[in-house]
Amino acid sequence: MEPNYSEYSTTELEDALANIDKESFPDRVELLKVELASRQTSKKSSLNADSDDFEPNEQFFKCPTCEKKIGFFSKTANKWGKTKTCPHCNSPFETSVKLKALAIALIPAFVIQLFILRPVVVALGLHGAISTGIICGILSLLSMRYRKVRSTNVT
Repeated sequence: MEPNYSEYSTTELEDALANIDKESFPDRVELLKVELASRQTSKKSSLNADSDDFEPNEQFFKCPTCEKKIGFFSKTANKWGKTKTCPHCNSPFETSVKLKALAIALIPAFVIQLFILRPVVVALGLHGAISTGIICGILSLLSMRYRKVRSTNVT
């Protein structure tokens, strides 16, 4: 009796492929591979068609698609506009601000600025507002994230 692999779930197919005797049943191994491949391509096409399953994959100075680092001083990170293109995989991503990270870092940053950074800057003979600029820059860096875009149109 030949098994009907179309009734199997994806996990059952993967389990069957891992535990099958490949020498005794090479035709079944091939059927399992074909069924798994067809499910993966249909899953990819359904992910592209269904916008509810979109996962932005937010990253901290990494490409959300290939997950390779993008340097802070790189041309990509400092390009004007919200939508940018990864220098490694050429896929589009957009920058966003994570307000939760900004809110969490706000009070410690204010305390550091008030009691540590500002006195050091003033002791060096510089204007105290420089310390405020430094803290604001650090806060903006800590709250910036890169995430995937829904469409592949990059302008």
